Amino acid sequence: MQTTLVEVLLGFAIGAGLALVTGVLLARSRLAERLLSPYLVAAQATPILALAPLIVLWFGTGLLSKLVITTLIVFFPVAVATMVGIRSVDPRLLEMARSFRATGWQVVTRVEVPAALPAILGGMRVGVTLAVIGAIVAEWAGGETGLGVLINVARGSLFDIPLMFATLVTLALTGVALYLVMLLVERRLVGDR
Repeated sequence: MQTTLVEVLLGFAIGAGLALVTGVLLARSRLAERLLSPYLVAAQATPILALAPLIVLWFGTGLLSKLVITTLIVFFPVAVATMVGIRSVDPRLLEMARSFRATGWQVVTRVEVPAALPAILGGMRVGVTLAVIGAIVAEWAGGETGLGVLINVARGSLFDIPLMFATLVTLALTGVALYLVMLLVERRLVGDR
């Protein structure tokens, strides 16, 4: 359980962080969006289950491959939510920031990201549950420990149904708990909108 949770939390943090930066870049630059979007969509459209064995071959069976897989599955929904959220910022807020001679960095950090926070956090709620899936897929593809490996063990033991259900319930509870934590963070940061 601990191994899987570490993979989930680290993969989510890395994926959400990279997605936040990418989402801001895509929202602010149509050129960046035109250049990067086809690759991002192709990466999202390719099933992670199909990519996982390749990633394990390239990065080995250690933590790095699991983080790459988990990061990839988290990245897209958070990046899209960030981009959409920032593009939905009230133009009057941006105009007001410009009238105060705010720098580009100030506009991003003090106007756009705070105004887009509900959308960004919504993407993160989706991303945190996908991080659980990413960690399990990574463990299936090349793990030595973790809940994904335990599912493989249950399947290999002539379908040890009690072990399989115990693992699935643990995964479901983990996903729900992480989702609720993100919901609490969202309520704390943006209130009940």
